[in-house]
Amino acid sequence: MYRVLGMFKFLAIFLLFTIIVGLIYLVVIMMRGGDDFFIPGRKKYTLDVFLENLREGGTLPTSEHQRLYSVLKSLRQDRLGKVVTDQNVPYDYRFFFHEVIPAFLKNNDRPLLNIPDTQNILGRFPQDAGYVVKFLHVSGTECTILQGTRVLKGYPKRLEMTGTYTSPFNFPTGLFIVDGKIINPVLQKWEGLLIVDASGKLYIKDLTALEYNFRRFDITHSYQDYRDFLRLAEKERWSVLQTHLIVKRSEVDASPALQRRFRRRAIFQDSSHTIFVYDSFEEQPTLYELAQTLQQQYGAVAAVNLDMGPFGYAARYENGQRVELFMGKAKNIQLSNIIVFNYK
Repeated sequence: MYRVLGMFKFLAIFLLFTIIVGLIYLVVIMMRGGDDFFIPGRKKYTLDVFLENLREGGTLPTSEHQRLYSVLKSLRQDRLGKVVTDQNVPYDYRFFFHEVIPAFLKNNDRPLLNIPDTQNILGRFPQDAGYVVKFLHVSGTECTILQGTRVLKGYPKRLEMTGTYTSPFNFPTGLFIVDGKIINPVLQKWEGLLIVDASGKLYIKDLTALEYNFRRFDITHSYQDYRDFLRLAEKERWSVLQTHLIVKRSEVDASPALQRRFRRRAIFQDSSHTIFVYDSFEEQPTLYELAQTLQQQYGAVAAVNLDMGPFGYAARYENGQRVELFMGKAKNIQLSNIIVFNYK
């Protein structure tokens, strides 16, 4: 008898606990605007409902804007309502609902360009891939390393290539930094910067639009900005290389007046922030044609040109052995810098 009463008591406590938890959950869902949970009598929360609630004034504006933010986290079509085309949207919300949200939807619906593994793509390195980029300052016909690390433990593969141009003094041209060590502080007029952070991730940057931690650095006009940027590179142990920027913000940034034709090599980035290394091989495009190819056929949002001609070395290594030589430097040529992609 006592055992049966004890069982009923346990079930009653369990049922009461379940009801309390369920009620708390419903309250939280209602407060947070959990619109995927059905509650009888409550409208599906859309942008129309957001504006309707604001106009009626039955809830606090703070609460409504938090619910709006919950909707914007996923931006599903069934949560938009008719505000995108409604001409009676209040002025303070019209720009966001009529222009910004349609732009979001348009870009979300635009598929990423599928870039195949063709001969021209020497390497692809997604943002979340385990790769590490290193810059080398080298000298002499044997490419003696003066600064930088070529081989990294745990990375059996590496892709190497010449980086920026070499001056008649056998020195890297333009701003050049290796692991926080300023090698060449002299700026060139080229707008392209390759910046490698301390973790080894590579970024393509526009010298005229440099920003870090919400601060803009105008390093070609402000001495304070120039000095602070170099100090920042030293402190953060960045590697920096300057060269021609040929695609900027998804637009070609090279002059069609440049008619010289060469085999070309470039590093570019697509909208998924994947880094690619491109080689034209038998083709000999102008710099403008190269930029067009990368932008139109490969979806480049940013791209920089690399040094070629007699300096155009590139090779792939596995476990310390060279497995592919894409191009060797000319005899007696002294390289001044090399880019190394270490990967697994």
